[in-house]
Amino acid sequence: MMSIARNLNFCETNVYNLLIFNYNLHMNIDYLGFLNSFIEKIEEIGIDVSGLEMDHVAYRASSKEEYETLKTEFLKEGYLIDEADVEGRRVVIYKLHQPIKFRNYLIPALELIEPKAGQNVKSGLEHAEFVLKVPFSEFMDKYPDLPWDTTTMDRKDFPHLKLKLDENMVVKFHPKSILEMKTIDS
Repeated sequence: MMSIARNLNFCETNVYNLLIFNYNLHMNIDYLGFLNSFIEKIEEIGIDVSGLEMDHVAYRASSKEEYETLKTEFLKEGYLIDEADVEGRRVVIYKLHQPIKFRNYLIPALELIEPKAGQNVKSGLEHAEFVLKVPFSEFMDKYPDLPWDTTTMDRKDFPHLKLKLDENMVVKFHPKSILEMKTIDS
């Protein structure tokens, strides 16, 4: 199917992308809307992510029950790669059967996050992550006026740099693709 998209003009490609989203990710999750808003917010604050790999998107469940339901549902969309307890909640990573196609990105993985005990969060897409080609410090030096969250940058397993884009949306950057790491830090 992907070879067909390469032969379509721009307008037809956008229609093709919508069909792929509806076909692959049928659980009424608006990936396209989230990703459009996500990239728009990143562009508004001036971060250049062109040339970086967007390796996954993350969906935050609002309850343990929803997490369990989605954990099974997402198996229709991909292979469960790992599940671990991370900072008092479960997190699972799926390698998608077919990557999410968005603009120039092919996003191969999906992360499902359970809320921490007592945490009140909305269900929905929460973040996407990019793989950096330079050290964290060099990347942050390009954007010194942004309020970077560096609390997880130096941890041994799965270090990443965060920036809150709005109340319910975060962009994260890490040194390796989540699928290369194979396991989530616990």
